Amino acid sequence: MNAFPFLLSGLVILMQALPAAAGEAPPTVSNGDTVESILQKLGKPKGVVSGGARTTYYYEQGTVDFVTGRVVNAMLVSSEEARERTARRELEEKNFLKQRDAERRRLTEAGAAALARTVADKSFAALPASERAEFWVQFAKQYPSTDISAQVAQTAEAVKTDQKERDRTDELVRLNQRVGAIQERFTELDADYAASLANWKRAEIDAERAKLKDELSTIATRVHELSATP
Repeated sequence: MNAFPFLLSGLVILMQALPAAAGEAPPTVSNGDTVESILQKLGKPKGVVSGGARTTYYYEQGTVDFVTGRVVNAMLVSSEEARERTARRELEEKNFLKQRDAERRRLTEAGAAALARTVADKSFAALPASERAEFWVQFAKQYPSTDISAQVAQTAEAVKTDQKERDRTDELVRLNQRVGAIQERFTELDADYAASLANWKRAEIDAERAKLKDELSTIATRVHELSATP
C-alpha cells in the first residue's frame, strides 16, 4: 500500500494547525465606532488635532477621524508596516542629518578659505567702506557658519568714519558758500551806504553789517573746528 497519500494528508493537517505566516493585519476600525472603543483597541494616541467638529487621532499605525465622537474615517496599517515606515523615516532622517553635517563642514572649510583670501586681498581693502560692508552681508549669507564678526565691526566703524568725513566736507562747502554770499552782501551794503543820505537808512545798513560780521566770526570758528578734526 502506498503511504504517500497518508503523508500528504498529515502535512495538510499540520499546516492548518500552524499560525499564519502573513504579517499582522491592521486593527479593525469601523465607521461609527466611539472614541472609547478606539482607545481600547489602539490605546492613547501620539497626537490629537481638533478643527471644528472633526477631531483626528494620530497613531504610529495611521490616523482615525472622529465627528461628534464617532469614527468617520480611519487610515491604518499593520504594526509591522508601521514599524517598517518608522524605520524608513528614521533612516531618511539619519541620512538627512549626515548630509547636512557634511554640507556644513564643506561650507565651514570653504568660508574659512574665502575669508583668508579676502583679508589678504589689498584691492578689497582699498574699496570704499560701504562696498566692503555690503560684501560682508553677502558673505554671511553664503557662509553662515564662518565667523566674520571682527571684519563686520571693523567695516562698520569705517563706514561711520567715511560718513563723518562726508558730513564734514559738506558742511565746509556750505559754510564757504555762505561766506561768499556775505561778502557779496557787504559790497551791496557799501554801495547802498555811499548812495544813501538818510541817517535812518545808514543806521539800518550798519546794523546789518554788524550782524553779518558776527555771522562771519561764528563761521570762522566753525571752519577752524572742522579743519582741526582728524
